[in-house]
Amino acid sequence: MKLVLTHYLRSLREREELDAILPDLLAESGFEVLTRPRRGTGQAGVDVAAVGPNPDRDNVRSLFLFTIKSGDLTREHWDTGQQAVRPSLNQVLDDYIPNRIPPHLSDLPIVICVCMGGEMRENVRAQWSGFCRTNEKATVHFAEWNGERLADLILSGVLRAELIEDENRGSFQKALAMLDHPDIAYRHFRDLLNAIFTKPKNQAERTRQLRKTYLCLWVLFVWARDTGNLEAAYRASELVLLRSWPHCDNTRLRKGPIQRERLTHFDQVLKLHNIIAHLLLVEKIGPFADKRYALSMAVNSRNAVDINIALFETLGRLSLHGLWLDAMSSSQDEAFSQAMSEGADKVLNIAIGMLNANPVLAAPVRDDFTIELTMFMRLADVRGRISNVADYIRGMSDHLCNGLRIRKHYPTPMTDYRDVLAHPRDRSDAYFEEHTRAGILYTFVLAWLAMIGDNERAERLRSTLLEHAPHMTHQIWIPDGQTDEVFWDGGREHGLSVPGLPLNESLEAVFDLINRVIMEHPLHERVSAVRIGLIPIFLTACRHYRMPVPPHAWQAHDRSSPDSTASDQSVSDPGMQ
Repeated sequence: MKLVLTHYLRSLREREELDAILPDLLAESGFEVLTRPRRGTGQAGVDVAAVGPNPDRDNVRSLFLFTIKSGDLTREHWDTGQQAVRPSLNQVLDDYIPNRIPPHLSDLPIVICVCMGGEMRENVRAQWSGFCRTNEKATVHFAEWNGERLADLILSGVLRAELIEDENRGSFQKALAMLDHPDIAYRHFRDLLNAIFTKPKNQAERTRQLRKTYLCLWVLFVWARDTGNLEAAYRASELVLLRSWPHCDNTRLRKGPIQRERLTHFDQVLKLHNIIAHLLLVEKIGPFADKRYALSMAVNSRNAVDINIALFETLGRLSLHGLWLDAMSSSQDEAFSQAMSEGADKVLNIAIGMLNANPVLAAPVRDDFTIELTMFMRLADVRGRISNVADYIRGMSDHLCNGLRIRKHYPTPMTDYRDVLAHPRDRSDAYFEEHTRAGILYTFVLAWLAMIGDNERAERLRSTLLEHAPHMTHQIWIPDGQTDEVFWDGGREHGLSVPGLPLNESLEAVFDLINRVIMEHPLHERVSAVRIGLIPIFLTACRHYRMPVPPHAWQAHDRSSPDSTASDQSVSDPGMQ
């Protein structure tokens, strides 16, 4: 385990990686963390400040000032470069110690620590030793915290108890070993989380559990990044985000230090999730999204079903990432808000480019891909760009009508891979009725056709459904009183199904019933995350656990962005491709 952790720490970068986990390591090991790294503010050489026992001096309570360096500390990093160590140490001595230490801590001995994920190279150790001898005083000492020491800190602190036991340690190591097989790695990581999230004795123990999951996710991500396969890391980050949320929901916690600590933790998990999503979706997939058939070919399968499944998975992830960025664009920090807003538009452009370059996305093979479509249309809506994607819904409606008429290329409610791969086995009445017995996709497409004002197509789709699939039960799903308690851990025995939408009467009757359900069962009363404006976490749960998105969230009613501009990408008519 120490070898695993040492490799992980050496691979961490300085900004938003090593400095992101160090405060949690310190807090779990009995330190009081005073300051965390911040962007855009002068830190006078100190990345993290904490108060705790000094193991090198009989555990005397001391003020630790950490200057962080990623990887190994070499001669090149000692004196030169933007992140050089020696200038940072001089700032600590000349500015931080005389001017920034709170009065109530001024009597504590000070330990200035150079913290690195790797090791200090021999070619810089002489300069380091000379600097320490020159500047050390009775109350100011220097220390070197390298990757090996941090690994010991992890093993003795955050990862003690459960993860040291053979069974749980095995799950963690198997998840790392199987990163090239994401499904297997994800299952082992899920088993690890189940072992960590046992019923706690108190809130402090729950906080320790949350820190463990966060650190384990970091280790998994860094190893996945090194192997060049981020699939398992992305899925694991979604799972950690969802499992963490109910314990960080500020509506469930009293105001005080625990609430603040949990909110900070959730922000860190969300930041890590967005880092992984950006690397996978924007940097890795983004450059090829608008290249004709590039992503289809990258699936590395000749089977159209494999391509369909993989691309809809990617579409859902892109849309969800864009929705997270859009939600964060409401920040009071103007520069950060602008960056998030531009990021959301960039993600939407990637998704649109993918739709134009891969016509297979016009015909979903599974009914539950309504989840991904919902998130894509919602992202277009919150960015004020429905006119850019309206042709996509129109083209999909035409494909659905044709599929029902010829009994081919219509979506199946089955989700088992073998069933989907063989669909449709034949065009018999029995098979067709079995695979069109119920659905959520058609209702969603009808609703969006109405919302973009294409009533002619909506009526055509309705008529086709009544003529060719009169037996089909059209339904929607909404949360109930149990949803907020069990949804985040993957529970499925919750919520209400509203079947039998009156399609045979009229479209108006269908939409009247949906609107009545929305009014009588408000989403914000059932899900606290929605109530406090954090709807992307609820949508993440819907996508991750494959639950339909309630009609409340199909469309964003408050549009803060203007409609499409000339520079925005648009979906070309799929029927013309």
